[in-house]
Amino acid sequence: MKLITKKTGILLSVIAFIEIISFLGYFYPTLKIISAIIVTIIVAVMTFKNLENGLLIMFVELIIGSKGHLLELGPISIRIIIFTIITLAYLLKLTHKEERVKITGYLKSFKFWPYFLGLAAFILIALANAFIQKNSFTNIFSDINAWVFFLLLFPILSVYYRADKETYQRLGQTIVAAFLWLCFETLIILFIFTHNLIIASELYRWLRVTGVAEITNTIGSWPRIFLQSQIYASIALVMIPFLLNIKNKNAWLIMIGAWSVCILSMSRSFWLATAIVLFLGLLGQLIFFGAKNLWSKLLLVVASAAAAVLLIVIIIMIPLSTKQGSFSADSFIERASLDSGEAAIASRWSLLPALWHKITCHPLIGSGFGSEVTYKSSDPRVLQSNPTGEYTTYAFEWGYLAFWLKLGLLGLLSYLALLAFFIYQGFLKYRQNNILAGALVLGAMVLVITHFFTPYLDHPLGIGYLVLAAVLMEALPLQKI
Repeated sequence: MKLITKKTGILLSVIAFIEIISFLGYFYPTLKIISAIIVTIIVAVMTFKNLENGLLIMFVELIIGSKGHLLELGPISIRIIIFTIITLAYLLKLTHKEERVKITGYLKSFKFWPYFLGLAAFILIALANAFIQKNSFTNIFSDINAWVFFLLLFPILSVYYRADKETYQRLGQTIVAAFLWLCFETLIILFIFTHNLIIASELYRWLRVTGVAEITNTIGSWPRIFLQSQIYASIALVMIPFLLNIKNKNAWLIMIGAWSVCILSMSRSFWLATAIVLFLGLLGQLIFFGAKNLWSKLLLVVASAAAAVLLIVIIIMIPLSTKQGSFSADSFIERASLDSGEAAIASRWSLLPALWHKITCHPLIGSGFGSEVTYKSSDPRVLQSNPTGEYTTYAFEWGYLAFWLKLGLLGLLSYLALLAFFIYQGFLKYRQNNILAGALVLGAMVLVITHFFTPYLDHPLGIGYLVLAAVLMEALPLQKI
């Protein structure tokens, strides 16, 4: 499959234009509203014309949008708008008998369906339980809106469960183009902030307001650049060595970009998940297929990582009349230190006993969506508004404990059963030389490990990957790219 084509440049140009409009909309609210309306109309026309178009737009938005607020119509984010349009387009499609017959047949043969259905039951129970427990309606709505992205399973099944080669090619090419933009944007942000360009202060505010990225000063000379969408860099790092040959130029481009993003994210969760899953992937390659291609895959991993470090250094050291960057590994070393006493780690450990205590109140059926926990935070922003550090929230970084609190132990086990079955099915197919299935499992394992500390399995970014991966794993034979 040819992943980078002439259309890649067109898509990158469109993405760049959308981001520029979003940036300008920060200064000119009227432009922001007009742009959001125009984009909504375009997405609606394209999606109702062909459901595949809407899904491709959705995948692009997930990869580049982080929290989904690049554009907004009042309080409604562009991500919710796109999701709603896809849902309406699919419901319209369901009015045709042939679509109902087709999706019914797909669900009967789709091995993951019982597991998704079981999880859906516990999600509904947690929603009902939230009202029984009289949780805040605002919290309930904000907490559950990400879970509705599991409904993408139906349109994704409709488009990708039994598709032709060209459809899968468009999917792969679109995802790669969006991912390349994510890499390019991260590196551009690095250049701007390490060279203190005049646009830096306004860019920082726009990134914070839209939730696209968080820029944090470190003890070194280069900042932490964190985008929630950078989880896809870790996923790419564990998938590409097993999907693409070392001689493939696309493999090197994607891997270098992915390593650059992963390094600059300075996310311990990403680093840990990437390291563990890469090791498991290479170990699996050795066990099931021998050492024949192991060294070439290892070379791709190591050499691309070295090239990424070199690329980062070059970008930082580019001389400008305003300021020449300088390179120091202090910030990287600081983030790699697991015993660091920074506020984020202290707050996370402070949350743990309070979260566990709340879980014990309703351990089996949970406390429902929007359930709150109060604890003492070390976050400077919290301390600024409340010197005691007391903080109440319904969003927690201990991902699986958050599941337990809201869905109950039975709901948690239901989700774990889905993940276990996904990994098991991928393992069986991988042993039969289905390389794609093996790579999809590695990507899912990144989410599974990351979710211990940074929630993604209850976020559109993680749910979107899991649903698409499950469908692709069960789709027509797709063993090699």
